[in-house]
Amino acid sequence: MDIVDCIIKSDNFAKIKQEVQRGVIAKALLLMSKDKSYALSFAKVLASLILNNGNEERNENFERVLLDSHPDVKIYPQKDKLLVADSEEIVNESFMLPVQSDKKIFIIKNFDNSMESAQNKLLKVLEEPPKNVYIILTCSNINLVLPTIRSRCNKYELAKVSDKIIEELFANHDNYNIIKCLCDGYIGKAENLANNKNLYFLFESAISVITDLKSSKQVLTYAKNLTDNKEYFNLFIEVISLALEDLIAIKNEKSVRLAFIKERLENVSNDYSIKAICEIQSLLNNAVKEQSYNTNLTLIIENLLLNILEVKYICK
Repeated sequence: MDIVDCIIKSDNFAKIKQEVQRGVIAKALLLMSKDKSYALSFAKVLASLILNNGNEERNENFERVLLDSHPDVKIYPQKDKLLVADSEEIVNESFMLPVQSDKKIFIIKNFDNSMESAQNKLLKVLEEPPKNVYIILTCSNINLVLPTIRSRCNKYELAKVSDKIIEELFANHDNYNIIKCLCDGYIGKAENLANNKNLYFLFESAISVITDLKSSKQVLTYAKNLTDNKEYFNLFIEVISLALEDLIAIKNEKSVRLAFIKERLENVSNDYSIKAICEIQSLLNNAVKEQSYNTNLTLIIENLLLNILEVKYICK
C-alpha cells in the first residue's frame, strides 16, 4: 500500500468519486487539510479521477498526473505563493483547448498562502469556469481564503488517517514509533519524517533536553547539534513540546503519546512542576516566533536552553 492507495480507499475519496461518476462534481473544489503534502497528493488523484471519468484505475493518464507530466493538468504556484501573474495565466489558459484529453484541470496548492489580489483575480473563472475546466484548490487555513472564493467552491475537509493505516505504511521503518507519534494521523507529515535521515538524532536531541540537560556547561553542545540541523528547528521544538504534554499526562495518570519512552519521562517527571512545564511551553512559543523573524538561530537556541534550566531551578 502507498499514499495513493490510502487516498483511493478513504471515505473522502469515495464520496467525491460518486459525484464524479454521476457527473455532478463541482467545477471548483476546495480541499482542506493541515497536511499540505497529503492535500496536494489528494488533489492529483482527484484530477486523475476526473480525467478518467470516475475510473480509479492507475492507467497511463493517472500516473502522468501523479508525476506532474500530464499536459492538461497544471499545478500552481511554482514558487511559495500564488501571485497575480499566476492567476492571470490560469485565467488565460482556462480558455485554451485541452491538449490530450477532453478536460483541463488546474490545481492551486496552498491557496491560503496566496496574495489577496491573486485570489481576487480568480473570482470570475471560479464562478463560471469554461466548459470542461476544473479548478482544485488546497488550503490548511480556510480563514485565509477570501469568503467570495469559499462561496464559489464545493468544500471537502480531508480527514486524518487511522493508526492502522500509518502502521501499514511505515511499520517496517526503523523509526516507526517516532513517525507514528509525531505524524498525528497526517500521511504527508509521516512521509516527510520517514525520509528524514536525521530523525532519530533530532528526536533524541530534543528528548535529552528534557531528560538529561542539567547544567549550563552542556548548552553549547546542544546548541551546536541544533544549529547544524537548523532546518529542523520546528521539529525539535515540537518534540520537546510533546514531551512536556506527556509529563503533565503522567502527573495526572493519563495516557501519553510518546508511550515508547514513557519510562524515561516518568524518571524525570518529579523534576518538573506544572508551573515549570507551562513556563517552558511559553519559552518554546517565543523561540518559534523569534525564529520566524530571522533572528540569530544560535542565539535563540542558547537562550532557550539556558532559560529552560533557569525555569526548572526556580519552579521546583
